[in-house]
Amino acid sequence: MASKISFTIIVVMLLCGSLFAQQDYLTFPAPQYMLPLYDNYTKNYLNAEAMGRGFTSAAIRGKVENAVNNPATLVKDKSFLYMELVIKPPIREFNEEQEQMYTSPVPFGLFGWSGTLFKDYRFAVSYNVPKSIVYDNFTIETMQGNDYVTRYPSYNLHQFTTTIAGNWGNLCLGLNLHQQLHQLEDVTVFYAFDRIDKILYASRVQPGILLGLAQVDVGMSLTLETPISADLKYVQYDTVLPMELSTGLSYRWGNNVFSADFDWEQCSSMDSKFNDKTTFKAGFEKRIRNTTYRIGAMHSTSVYSGKYLLPALENPTDEQVMWWDNSSREGTIKDMEQMLATGGFTYHFKSGKLVLGIMQNVSSTAPTTHFAMSLGFDLETLKGKKFLIFDK
Repeated sequence: MASKISFTIIVVMLLCGSLFAQQDYLTFPAPQYMLPLYDNYTKNYLNAEAMGRGFTSAAIRGKVENAVNNPATLVKDKSFLYMELVIKPPIREFNEEQEQMYTSPVPFGLFGWSGTLFKDYRFAVSYNVPKSIVYDNFTIETMQGNDYVTRYPSYNLHQFTTTIAGNWGNLCLGLNLHQQLHQLEDVTVFYAFDRIDKILYASRVQPGILLGLAQVDVGMSLTLETPISADLKYVQYDTVLPMELSTGLSYRWGNNVFSADFDWEQCSSMDSKFNDKTTFKAGFEKRIRNTTYRIGAMHSTSVYSGKYLLPALENPTDEQVMWWDNSSREGTIKDMEQMLATGGFTYHFKSGKLVLGIMQNVSSTAPTTHFAMSLGFDLETLKGKKFLIFDK
């Protein structure tokens, strides 16, 4: 009899252990859409040229648009103005199960200027939006389904970047200072009906290096880990923006360029449940007369997959619990490994360039598509009469 009781206790304990293991939920270490779990849609791939060649940029010389990715790649040139639009078509949500939409209604990417300070020193400034998302929508049924409360949680990262770069022989060094405003609206806190909006400030430092070796350039940039805190009325976060390392090389021959990058993001510094994110990129471009054609590919690993719990009030009243009874606090993060195919072209004219780029996720995780279109102008050429005459 005693042996049967012992056996029963052991079985119950094993079942309970299995149940608890299955319920190992992730609690968000930062506001939901700031997390790298949503980068498949939130991230805007700034630089239409880089987008076309697999988003390789660590070792490609360029102007203000490329300096945002590696400040050391900023070339010595005349005064240059750059504008870029980034378009992300809406897609079905890929984590939750309500089958709502992720959208990014404002198609803005980057606006900036670059030029030469003196001798071998260059300078650039830009306003850019590295991340943006609107969740359309989060709805709570009230009055036994006769009424609804609807929210549109959103996250936009507004970034003001100052770049300075200089070269000593074949060695180029650069520094980006990013002043960031993390704009959160309609943050979801379970059992709360308040509209929770907040703007968080962070200052990030990104040094970069570029070494030129005959036909080969080798580049690297490092965005340092940055602490950030958020007091969202009912929920407080003390976390970090992860360290990001980007390395790459490019090889030029004739009118051809091959480039390859490796990126690493220390997502585990935000939460021990997160994997560090690695990204491999490769691209090729070829110039034929006035047009440069590009093609490329990019692969990134998944940060986390499993269950999560939305943040919630610590001690909700019975009435608050009743109103939220038809809503689920838990959700599922799928394995979001990505494989993207890219392409694009640049049309060069006398006073600047027109650039188009596209990226398409060809894996089955999330069918995201990114378009970018940009215009760049040599401001000194615009003073003349021939700024719309194309190169011959």
